[in-house]
Amino acid sequence: MSGLFKSPKLPPPPKPVRMPTEMDPEIQAAAQRARAGAMRRSGRMSTIMTDATQETTGSSGQKLGA
Repeated sequence: MSGLFKSPKLPPPPKPVRMPTEMDPEIQAAAQRARAGAMRRSGRMSTIMTDATQETTGSSGQKLGA
């Protein structure tokens, strides 16, 4: 009966994970893969509802900064 009133044993908390920064090479490689995948897609640019290509193309689908 005395086991009913003891607090349960909790597992140890997980170790903290380092948050990646924008300049992290893994993040940059993932962004490059996402941009390359978006460029391979066919169809109108206005139907793609993601911001993945926003920095490289405008709303008209024209390349910016060129």
